[in-house]
Order: sequence, then structure tokens, then C-alpha cells
Amino acid sequence: MNPKPYFLLFACIGLFLACSSDDADELQLNDCPITQGISPNNDGLNDNFDLSCLAERTGIANLEIFDRNGIQVYERANYIDEFVGKNNDGDDLVTGTYFYVISFQAEDPEYGSEAQGSLYINVEQ
Repeated sequence: MNPKPYFLLFACIGLFLACSSDDADELQLNDCPITQGISPNNDGLNDNFDLSCLAERTGIANLEIFDRNGIQVYERANYIDEFVGKNNDGDDLVTGTYFYVISFQAEDPEYGSEAQGSLYINVEQ
């Protein structure tokens, strides 16, 4: 008797049972995704960094945006969706990749106490 086929069968059954229907909630897709880019050209599509879903769910204590050199270009407390590609002085930012840090008012179920990532700003020339 060759034990290999039986071992393979039990291993497959074990993997199947390890992912039970109780785990389905943990496997859901992100229901409050953070956008990866904006195009602030006033066409009504992706004009701002819209985090209203997270602001409603967990509350955003602070949003910071940095340029590629690590210099802070934007900051806002109690953020919802106000960033439209302008720095703290109201000047337009140039096309490129920027980096954000979102600090939540409470522990977010998907992101924890803070979320970090990149944001591409596409400014029409």
C-alpha cells in the first residue's frame, strides 16, 4: 500500500476545513478603499482625495501629505475630502507621487490606528 495518495487526500481535506465559512467575513474585500490617485482638473472625477468613507466609519484625526523628498506639503485635522492637489499655502502641486499618513480617531478595523501609502497627482498641463 502506497501512503502518498492518502497523505495528499488528507492534506487537501485539512486545507479545505481550515478555511471554513466562519472565515468568510475576514476574506472580504476592502469596503473603504483609499484611492491611489487624483486628477484635480474640475471635471468631477477624482478631483479630490476622498476619504469620506473612513471619516464616517472611524474618523480621521489628521491627514498629512509629503512630497518625494519627505517635506510635508499638506496637513489637515478632522479630514474628510478637502485635498485637491494644493499645498498648505494654496499653491498647485506638480504632477507626481506623494505620500500620505492618515491618523484615525479610533482603531479602524482594516487599517488600525494609522494608514500610510502613496498618492499620484495628475495635473493637466
